[in-house]
Amino acid sequence: MQVYSYPDPSTWPALQQRAAAAEALQVAARVRDIFGQVRERGDAALLTLAAELDKATLTGLVVSSAEFATAVAQVPADLQAAIRQAKINIETFHAAQREPEMRVETMPGVVCFRRAVPVQRVGLYVPGGSAPLFSTLLMLGVPARLAGCPEVVVCTPPQPDGSVSPVILFVAQLLGINKVVKVGGAQAVAALALGTDTVPAVDKIFGPGNRYVTAAKQLAAAEYGVAIDMPAGPSEVLVIADASANPGFVAADLLSQAEHGADSQVVVLTDSESIIEQVQAELERQLATLPRREVAAQALANSRAILLSDAATMLAFSNQYAPEHLILATDNAEALATQVTNAGSVFLGHLTPEAVGDYASGTNHTLPTGGYARQYSGVSLDSFVKKITFQRLSVAGLQVLGPVVETMAEAEGLAAHAQAVSLRLAALSKENLQTESTAEGQDSTFSKPYVGLIRPSVERMQPYSSARDEFEGMAPVMLDANENSLGSVGPDDFSRYPDPHQRAIKVDLARLKGVASNQIFLGNGSDEAIDLLVRLTCTPGQDSIVVCPPTYGMYEVAANLSDVRVERLPLTADFQLPANAAEVLAASKAKLVFLCSPNNPTGNLLAADALETILRSFKGLVVVDEAYADFAAAPSWTTRLAEFPRLVVLQTFSKAWGLAGLRLGVAYAAPALIAYLDKIKPPYNISAATQQHTLAALAGAPSLPEMRAELLNGRTWLATELPRLPIVEHVFPSDANFLLVRFSVDATAVYDQLRARGIVVRNRTTQPGCAGCLRLTVGTDTENEQLLQALAEIGAEQTTEMPVVR
Repeated sequence: MQVYSYPDPSTWPALQQRAAAAEALQVAARVRDIFGQVRERGDAALLTLAAELDKATLTGLVVSSAEFATAVAQVPADLQAAIRQAKINIETFHAAQREPEMRVETMPGVVCFRRAVPVQRVGLYVPGGSAPLFSTLLMLGVPARLAGCPEVVVCTPPQPDGSVSPVILFVAQLLGINKVVKVGGAQAVAALALGTDTVPAVDKIFGPGNRYVTAAKQLAAAEYGVAIDMPAGPSEVLVIADASANPGFVAADLLSQAEHGADSQVVVLTDSESIIEQVQAELERQLATLPRREVAAQALANSRAILLSDAATMLAFSNQYAPEHLILATDNAEALATQVTNAGSVFLGHLTPEAVGDYASGTNHTLPTGGYARQYSGVSLDSFVKKITFQRLSVAGLQVLGPVVETMAEAEGLAAHAQAVSLRLAALSKENLQTESTAEGQDSTFSKPYVGLIRPSVERMQPYSSARDEFEGMAPVMLDANENSLGSVGPDDFSRYPDPHQRAIKVDLARLKGVASNQIFLGNGSDEAIDLLVRLTCTPGQDSIVVCPPTYGMYEVAANLSDVRVERLPLTADFQLPANAAEVLAASKAKLVFLCSPNNPTGNLLAADALETILRSFKGLVVVDEAYADFAAAPSWTTRLAEFPRLVVLQTFSKAWGLAGLRLGVAYAAPALIAYLDKIKPPYNISAATQQHTLAALAGAPSLPEMRAELLNGRTWLATELPRLPIVEHVFPSDANFLLVRFSVDATAVYDQLRARGIVVRNRTTQPGCAGCLRLTVGTDTENEQLLQALAEIGAEQTTEMPVVR
């Protein structure tokens, strides 16, 4: 390393120069030439450039299903386990970045809100070559999936033999990504920006790379209108090390970045001459042991050790340099961290190597380099969504805000802006429209979606007035409800009736989910909400509902109990809505359609675009049952309630919350619909004990991601191990806490054999499309292992005796 002692601040810019910057013009010219080739020749140019730059001869650009199929077997079990743990940590950290929909009434009748919408088509660049960075695919693929991006395309350089690293393919499978293209470097970015016959043009490009990749991303953004995550070029680390630092640790951190490539840069700042000498000695010693020592040595030749006077000066240099990675190798790292203003990611103390951020701590390792940390953040969940703002004015809102806008528009000389308001105000005056005094402050058109949908008898009803309706709290003497004033039998006192409106729960749940409390109905399990929705809309012996088998059985049970006809719209062979579902439903006179997503018993999410089309065309209520949504990466449909007034979203505390014994279900809908449900519900449908336990659970909500991650890890493990059993024909993809598994032998016999061993699963063989299938709930690690062992024993003992299912 080059050593500098107490350099004058005027010389700092020269010391902060990245080595790659000197070749910027040459790199830009080469990248522009590559874009021209890809624009003119498409896939043919990609094949030519693969041979020229990657020394790879390819027969095709897309990774085949056969290559995917053989990838898992080539990845050692310990590495698979490590990747799964890293995935859990990354998911946990990024899932916590979700923000509830922000809804603000800026003035009476003026409601503004902001909604996160996923980027529709994203391209992920995963560096390959001599060191395929499968960890980058985790860092990009996990938040892409959490954000709900519908289409994800991965580009990664091929090996000379035309293959792609099996570990990269294993990670792609783990994330549910099936489009992997064998193309690297600037040509990959050009293909993602321009589109070819094989590579679809994307809306946003993600991923780090060398200076050619960085230049290509900048060109794509500047001239082709494609968004990029950030300029992320050659890797770099800056270490601030005082006398308390361990020289061996510091040297190891420097080398961990130097081995990325010859153009990587590492810098150490210290106020101790001794530390520089010791670090240099450690670098020489450790370098000799590294397989990539030649690459690391080239990077070290362009790197610097700088002696500065004190911590304040070191921080000033670092903030000006704006490193991708900053390590504070000091005893007072936490205090110094408060003064960091420019850095991609910061590593605190002597026991936090930069390598943990590269792989598995949970933070993202796709970070700004080359000083761009002054303006850019690293990749996060926000990188994969757009924040769209919405606004809605009621009659009162327009009357109050309209004159403000008219005055401002006239002052700017923009008459058409003022006229857009004036015409509406004049129409209100002419028609003498009255402001509707509803809790949500919306105008009278809000109720139109329910005309002819709600049963006339319900319209005429008054809500049941219970003894506790008029009391927010308890008076000193309560003699109105015929309760036992002496207390309860048993250890707890439940002698008083519970709050019939569950106000406290709704306040906490509204805050957690990002909805209004008057958009929440609490039921004795989701089953109660299902039953009430049928009774709310359907006249016995006259109306019908629609279900999409195979699906949750309670929809039909509720219909049968109310003498309501059931129309069936079966799912396709891959358990999706049929292509003509919206047209069929639009023509139907049914009052309700129940759509379970993730579906039970199949575990898959229904396609979001198909659901949205139904929401826009079906005239009845659309009920999206999200009992298992906490285990899926897609955003909840509760974020779309304002857009679709006939949408009802069902959720439950039974699954992810682990509170099945409480029997608490939730319906989210427009306030007017919730008001109807409140009319017909039993007066005290949620017990005091359930309300107490639920409030305690809501206070413990921060522990949910950890529980969820553990269950998802178990699901992934089972999904990986089950296909290895000879009696397992297929494991269906799942976004729930269970797996639907098709067996190659008699599934009912397998079910019976499991029961004989004390393991109970669900036999789904009689449901449409589920022949030969059992539904297996994800258990504890021990239970999962017992299940797998039992299935292995059943296979070994009974395969020859059980009939094979064809």
